[in-house]
Amino acid sequence: MSGRCLIFAYAMLNALAYSLLLPLWEGFDEPFHFAYAQTLANGGGFPDPRSSTLSAEAASAVLLAPASISVKTNLPAVASYDDFFRAPDSERARVHGELLRIDPQLRKQPSPFLNYEAHQPPLAYAILALPEAAMARIPLPYRVLALRVSGAAMGVVLLLAAAGRLTRQLGIPPPFAEAVVFVALSSQMLWATLAHVANDWLAVPLALWLIVLTIEYYNKPAARRIAAAGAVLALGLLAKAYLLAFVPVLAAICVARKRWRDLAVAAAIVAALAGPWYARNVARYSILTAIPEIRQGARPAAALEDLRLKRVPAAIEASARSALWTGNNTFRAFSKATLRILLAVWAAALLLWMAQRHRAAEWIALLYSSAFFAALLYDAAINDAVSHGENVNPAPWYAQPLLVPILSLAFLGAARGRALGKWIASAMVLLSGYVLIATYWAKLIPLYSGFEARATMAALIRLYRQPSQVAHGLAAICFAPPAAILSLALMVCLVAIGEAALLARSIARGAAPTLYRRYFRRLRSERSRYP
Repeated sequence: MSGRCLIFAYAMLNALAYSLLLPLWEGFDEPFHFAYAQTLANGGGFPDPRSSTLSAEAASAVLLAPASISVKTNLPAVASYDDFFRAPDSERARVHGELLRIDPQLRKQPSPFLNYEAHQPPLAYAILALPEAAMARIPLPYRVLALRVSGAAMGVVLLLAAAGRLTRQLGIPPPFAEAVVFVALSSQMLWATLAHVANDWLAVPLALWLIVLTIEYYNKPAARRIAAAGAVLALGLLAKAYLLAFVPVLAAICVARKRWRDLAVAAAIVAALAGPWYARNVARYSILTAIPEIRQGARPAAALEDLRLKRVPAAIEASARSALWTGNNTFRAFSKATLRILLAVWAAALLLWMAQRHRAAEWIALLYSSAFFAALLYDAAINDAVSHGENVNPAPWYAQPLLVPILSLAFLGAARGRALGKWIASAMVLLSGYVLIATYWAKLIPLYSGFEARATMAALIRLYRQPSQVAHGLAAICFAPPAAILSLALMVCLVAIGEAALLARSIARGAAPTLYRRYFRRLRSERSRYP
């Protein structure tokens, strides 16, 4: 099996395992994202956050399905996971059965729950609306699973293609280039972002493709290349509004190249494809993005003015940790010490990169990352304004477009860092593989099987000595066979162990093993295309 095939298998196994393991509505704001796709599938047109609601079908499932404490705080009628697992088996079986028996005809009836995600751009939901409409008669939990798997699979294919192109543009040698992809695919928050019903599965890879196409345009300016970059930017803007952060960057690249006609071409494409949606927002809500918090009077500018510099380092560190690991809608945390070590290793690799001379492609990747970091600060200011200073962290799923560009620069620095760089790169690979394995077997599987004790090694050993108990818990809360979930998680972890060991060994030796020789030849042949 070639290295690329192994990485592709790793990606698809993760996409499937994470989608099946996640209980119904445990994805971030998932019922409201699902309602958007369902509205389009029903032929109801674009929803309006002021009046559009969840369907009676989705609302019934929200009230029936157990949820995290954070969800129960907003919906007291919902049973928490703790309450659900303490209930008798007969009660859990009743809830599971009723979720499967919700009448699909209720999909076209309104409910009292307003859809606060109805302000989102429509492209990703329009794509998911196709399988939702085709499976209209299938029980709702299985449709949600199908939409998760479809979105995650499409998103990861787009992401892998873009990541492979970016590592070649940056001149990252193997096996460091493959390590970039492996570490990205080992990030729990990447899967928490892609493998639930939402629009992130499309927005994250499109943001990466925009960097790739901008670098191609900068290296060899041409009308067709700026047209491609403009089209991807427009599609990204129709997937998620946070790609507005990239508009001035693409414009600045055209200006730096003094390609005024190309700037006009890109502007025309963006205006023609994405312009009508944002013009609609301005006409309806008097704001470009239709963000509910802004429509309701939040003033992020005031929050930025009141920002206290002494709070910034702690907020950045906490945001970085949550961008690597946040336990879905339960917001369960991972070991702070482990994540801090991982972040410290990433920072060391970036310091190695900063100490080197850089090519234009690297500066473009950094420029895009900086622009998006500024957008995250804006989101933090919104959160600060809405929460009156209690929450200053941006949403962790918003940070995922930074994952591959930052890792690419970090591994490029490690590749240039000689012996020290090899040690740092190996540590990044091994730590990331460990975190992914612990994500499944020490965190999520115990959580969703009703395990309440602290996840010490001894407690986990006792838990897995009773596989029937784990399977029984998963069967009550998940809508895939427990054997399938556990088998997929096991395969993911076996591939992670093998790939991490192979990459660490190859990095330490400083040469590409047999798996990467074909990729290395391709890299050398293509590197000449990027000065």
